Amino acid sequence: MAIILLNCVTLGMYQPCNDDVCDDTRCIILHGLDHFIFAFFALEMLVKMLAMGVTGKLGYLGETWNRLDFFIVIAG
Repeated sequence: MAIILLNCVTLGMYQPCNDDVCDDTRCIILHGLDHFIFAFFALEMLVKMLAMGVTGKLGYLGETWNRLDFFIVIAG
């Protein structure tokens, strides 16, 4: 839950009109946090896939929320 809240905060701090070139400290930190958060969610997805299996009724993609998470991670 803390990573989700961190992601919300970093998304709120991002300024797309001012961040064309990422050269200031704030932008570099936000960029690094974005990579960390993406890696965390991707790793979580992979661990759940290994534990549950990927397909089938009891598999990772068998649950609707996991399908949403899968789409978000792949799109990210």
